[in-house]
Amino acid sequence: MWPLLSEFLHGSFRLLLRVFIIVVPIMVVLELFEGSRPFRRLVRLWARLMKPLGMTEEIATPTFVGFLFGIAYGGGVIIRETRRRRLSRRQVFLMSAFLSQVHAIVEDSLVFIALGAAALWVVGFRLVWATAATALLGAVAAVAARRGQGRGNGPDVSPGNGPDVSPGNGPDGHE
Repeated sequence: MWPLLSEFLHGSFRLLLRVFIIVVPIMVVLELFEGSRPFRRLVRLWARLMKPLGMTEEIATPTFVGFLFGIAYGGGVIIRETRRRRLSRRQVFLMSAFLSQVHAIVEDSLVFIALGAAALWVVGFRLVWATAATALLGAVAAVAARRGQGRGNGPDVSPGNGPDVSPGNGPDGHE
């Protein structure tokens, strides 16, 4: 039993070390890079790529950070930008739909590749799936909003027309 436990602990430690070697440098680089001119250029490019999915330039930074580094690490940026820029519900919905499927693409992919997965499948499939699903969800939400708007049953969530989601102005009037 002791050899099995020893092997388990040794293997777990090696995996934890691999994850640590991948994640910590990514977090440090993001902290150093976030306010720089190259980062802003990347965010503008990202905004152009996300435009066909119905996303506006206002959500480029939180979506880009969440895409690269994950929802947990990018969560602070996502919340800060949502409040600061007073994003519409539609934009927050599209960002959430996209990130729920493709968050932490760099971190997760490096971990899976270190475990032997093929990079093309790990990255390619996630990108294609997230793009298609987000586009479909955005189209369904737009149709539902138009139907509800005609009957007075729902808010207008077309681009730029969403309600204010800044502090104190949430759907229930609270933060």
